[in-house]
Amino acid sequence: MTLFQERPIRPMLAKTGEPFDSDEYLFEVKWDGLRALLFLENGRVELQNRNLRDATPLYPEIQNVAKEIKAKKAILDGEVIVLNEKGVPDFGRMQTRFGHNDPSAVESSRIPNPATYAAFDLIHLDGRDMLKDRLEERKAKLRDVMLEGPHMMYGEHLVKEGRRFYSELLKAGFEGVVAKERGSQYLPGVRSSAWVKIKGTDTIDAVVAGIIAGEGARTSTFGSLVMAMYDKQGKLAHVGNVGGGFDEETLVELKSILNKLTVKTPTITEPVEAPAPIAWVKPRIVCQILYASVTRDHKLRFPRFQRLRPDKNPEDCVLDERILSR
Repeated sequence: MTLFQERPIRPMLAKTGEPFDSDEYLFEVKWDGLRALLFLENGRVELQNRNLRDATPLYPEIQNVAKEIKAKKAILDGEVIVLNEKGVPDFGRMQTRFGHNDPSAVESSRIPNPATYAAFDLIHLDGRDMLKDRLEERKAKLRDVMLEGPHMMYGEHLVKEGRRFYSELLKAGFEGVVAKERGSQYLPGVRSSAWVKIKGTDTIDAVVAGIIAGEGARTSTFGSLVMAMYDKQGKLAHVGNVGGGFDEETLVELKSILNKLTVKTPTITEPVEAPAPIAWVKPRIVCQILYASVTRDHKLRFPRFQRLRPDKNPEDCVLDERILSR
């Protein structure tokens, strides 16, 4: 029995770490897209996302890569991405491709934002599973059997100089780096220390505009904060909801402060997505937020609370090019 008979297959996952150098690791681009296993069989391509669901109908253009893989049967690991004009993955554009069931909707989203499959691993080739092969051997074989084209690209890597690679990628607009042990096996469904994801982050100061109720251990404090910044018209614009990065002491302290600032009228006039009712507050409290990138609709991706900024005036939290250039 091979992996084809064991489908669906859970992809191997990475642990989080910091930039480093090592002769024992390959350093790859961290793609900002949809993780997907690609199955090639009988000239047809099928895509399976990390939630084990079939994503094939969402990306019809990727069917074209079947002729670019020199094999009868293969299973590749990689990501479906949408590139911007600079050739950098753009998650905001990628989002336009999500969730379409109607073929006409798929087509209308595909034309302005065509998808590309960035392949970085090969775990089956023509009847043989390659899970126990060394990573560098799997990648070398992948390079041999695939051709790059409009909808297919090879996930390049660098050896040893992980810190420099990480720094250069962030400057170019990429999300970060994934470091992988050269001799590592492929472990389906395992979050292994053999793979380390190193994501870039930036910080920005934003104003607390509302409180979203918490559940479980956070019932007495809050689940997340609605964050905003001032636009050119002096109105507060929503930039995201922050629920991570708080310790227990900060949760209690912030809840106590914000309870005294609640108002009945919404602080933000635009619609704000939230999993629970929002308790609006006067825009008095400024927080420094860590984030990975910005979406096309000017929302922070992967925002996390870093610290309070009592030294900063709320009016100084103005939307700038870091947000508006997306």
